[in-house]
Amino acid sequence: MKPFEWKIAIRFLIKGRFQTIFIILGISIGVAVQFFLSSLIGGLQKSLIERTVGNTAHIIVQPESIIPLSFLSNELTATKEPVYRKSLEIISWQKYYEYFKSRDGVKVVLPVINGQGFIERGDAIYSTLIKGVQLEEAKIFYKFNKNIISGEAKLAGESSIIGKDLADNLKLKNGDTFYLRNESGNSIVLTVSAIIDLGSSLANNIVLISIDRARSFLNINGVSGIDIQIFDVFKANDLANEWKREFSRIKIESWQERNKELLTALRSQSSSSYIIQFFVVLSISLGIASVLGISAIQKSRQLGILKALGVNDVSSFNIFLIMGALLGLVGSVFGVLLGFFLAFGFIYGAKGVSFSLDINMVNILMPVILSLFSSIIASVFPANNAKRLSPIEVIRNG
Repeated sequence: MKPFEWKIAIRFLIKGRFQTIFIILGISIGVAVQFFLSSLIGGLQKSLIERTVGNTAHIIVQPESIIPLSFLSNELTATKEPVYRKSLEIISWQKYYEYFKSRDGVKVVLPVINGQGFIERGDAIYSTLIKGVQLEEAKIFYKFNKNIISGEAKLAGESSIIGKDLADNLKLKNGDTFYLRNESGNSIVLTVSAIIDLGSSLANNIVLISIDRARSFLNINGVSGIDIQIFDVFKANDLANEWKREFSRIKIESWQERNKELLTALRSQSSSSYIIQFFVVLSISLGIASVLGISAIQKSRQLGILKALGVNDVSSFNIFLIMGALLGLVGSVFGVLLGFFLAFGFIYGAKGVSFSLDINMVNILMPVILSLFSSIIASVFPANNAKRLSPIEVIRNG
């Protein structure tokens, strides 16, 4: 594009300053709304994902749901139907553990022994979830550095880590002892080494003990399952499906399979955001097309004279294309500034909100690119009108 085309485009915009100001204001508001909405929805979704799967398994490996009984088993009856029993543990879990740990994208692999139990303290009896874990993996899996609110993470001997709700309900603090009884009636004495806050009331009703102690206490030879966390939580389903093809004697589930309602809600949020942004971009495009269309009519005399002086059709087209691009660019810059103002206003005014905005380069650049692109596209129609303008007709009609 030639320098004089830029000069004429800028001059046209300055001459119609009120139209220019209003369209820039419209673009700015549109970009600000897109930026703020993307950041808001992104922050909300990240918060929901963190609360749902932040301290839980992204992929769960469990024993087969059912396995056939041996023909030599005493449990066989006289029936001709095949007999099955539920498998409660993975016996040869080490090979699975090593395999999953070696895969790309895996953050931590945590073998667990699960059980139900009851805490006895004085006259109080409280139902709880028992988890036997290895300390080093548990530190990463449960984010001890962030989630332990008091005490020191230890699981050796009689040490245990208990959930915040459990500690509050039974008035337990670091160094206190309590009786833990399993479903078979066996009891052990444990000491609180640390208290952890895992976010939800269900997760905070937990007692973590060493995997070796859990194995003898719950009478399990292998492990109840293997909990896996990966770096990209949205790839969990793909990895789970890949591993299902590798192994047939274990059951593998992703968090997406267990939280279909949450995924539906996230998709609905994203869809509503895209719909709103589409109509914002459409309104911007229509506004620019209308303003430039009116400008083409208002400037038809000047364009006719310019064409009579030698300005060709391509230059006439380029002038309006430049006007659209300038409107989109200036409006986008002000829109981003307005978007930051809205974002920081929200952060400052909504201190009680449990999630933050997701402000990143994608959320900043995407509205700018969309606005600039729609501005250029919207200017094509009036630019074509200017290109087809006949200088003889313009001069003849005054």
